[in-house]
Amino acid sequence: MRQFESRQQQQQQSVQDSTRPQAHVSARTAATKQDLENEMLDRAAALWTTRRIRSFFLLLDPPSRTTTQR
Repeated sequence: MRQFESRQQQQQQSVQDSTRPQAHVSARTAATKQDLENEMLDRAAALWTTRRIRSFFLLLDPPSRTTTQR
């Protein structure tokens, strides 16, 4: 998760560096951008958590193999 967060921060910094906010940008627009970033991070965290939970359940329930009795 730390790797994802650090990559996310690096991408945000590069985007911010390339597109500096202009002076006439309203506070409402800035809040909207922040809301979008927060929503994107929430979705990424939820996806990551879901994958971890699924892999945990797969470890608990190994696939059933057909056994032949002799």
